[in-house]
Amino acid sequence: MSKSYDLIVIGAGPGGYVAAIRGAQLGKNVAVIEKNNAGGTCLNVGCIPSKTLLEHGEKAHSIRVANDWGITTKDLKIDFTQFVQRKKKVVQKLTGGVKQLLKKNKVTS
Repeated sequence: MSKSYDLIVIGAGPGGYVAAIRGAQLGKNVAVIEKNNAGGTCLNVGCIPSKTLLEHGEKAHSIRVANDWGITTKDLKIDFTQFVQRKKKVVQKLTGGVKQLLKKNKVTS
């Protein structure tokens, strides 16, 4: 059984998911087609993951130079696997938010 849509949006990046939600808010039956995760390049593999890892690096650097400020720190050990896991959690949380917005607005994805 095929379903009919008033609007089909290709791509669930920041332009696509917003357009799909707006169409649904205007009473249209909307579907969004995305080959990867909702949220687009910035959210999934660009800005957000990069900035998360940069934040980790800045924190590690601050700890490392704290000795110069009179704060004694012992051996600094960095678990890069845990850095990456946190980055993944940040991305999952944000993409999950986009998916929830689509679902809440009854957009088929």
